[in-house]
Amino acid sequence: PKNNTVSVSLGQQFTLKQGQVAKISNTGLEIKIADFYNNPCKGVCIWSGVGIGFEYRFNGEVQEGINLVQAFGYQTTIVKTDHETYANLIVEKMK
Repeated sequence: PKNNTVSVSLGQQFTLKQGQVAKISNTGLEIKIADFYNNPCKGVCIWSGVGIGFEYRFNGEVQEGINLVQAFGYQTTIVKTDHETYANLIVEKMK
């Protein structure tokens, strides 16, 4: 469905929900939130258990990872998120 894709500019804050794809104008970069993780740990753990599973697509290549905020020369800033339904993001070109 078309409403699952949002077009945004570099440096512009936008909201992304799970499964939505953001196309970053004039870059060829696409960002998708594959998953939200919200299982804060109670005892010993490797990581906080809270995060966002990102998927980046660029020129046919894919990079994915939890809280992966740098990919293909771009930096993603997580401005705000509830780790369940949405994330407010800003994407900028790395200097």
